[in-house]
Amino acid sequence: MVKLSEEVAEALKAANGEAVIVDVPGIDDDFVIVQRSTFVAAMAALEWQRNVELIREGIADVEAGRTVPLEEGMDRIRNALLLRKESESLR
Repeated sequence: MVKLSEEVAEALKAANGEAVIVDVPGIDDDFVIVQRSTFVAAMAALEWQRNVELIREGIADVEAGRTVPLEEGMDRIRNALLLRKESESLR
């Protein structure tokens, strides 16, 4: 955990839960400080959005006929997991 300067702490208090943009000397980019609950909600929304897009891609694949029989798909998954397990055991 990092201790904030008094200036940043006061800005956060005055922001009433809104994001605060912080300029850090020596760095060419700004930083945004938000409440943890805001960050968690934003990450959950982003994950939801990603999942919806993946589902849409899957539906498009099925509609375009890009499918394999169940047993072949399961074999592919098993083989991929075995390869990953073997790769991890070599580390």
